[in-house]
Amino acid sequence: MIGSSHTADKKVHKIAQLNNDVKELKSEYLDIRKQVTQIKMESKITQAMAKRGLQPSETPPQKISIIKKQ
Repeated sequence: MIGSSHTADKKVHKIAQLNNDVKELKSEYLDIRKQVTQIKMESKITQAMAKRGLQPSETPPQKISIIKKQ
């Protein structure tokens, strides 16, 4: 009976530890997702490319249509 109680206690502690690990991983995921979102922002990309000497285009892109003749 005592052994059974110790085994149950070990399982409870293991579950608590795993729950804490899950919370930490979720928090880490949210932090990384926030960083990625900020890095993908157009203003950040424009700043990074300005350091390399590239600038955004002044003219908008044009659509090229190719029509197949049969």
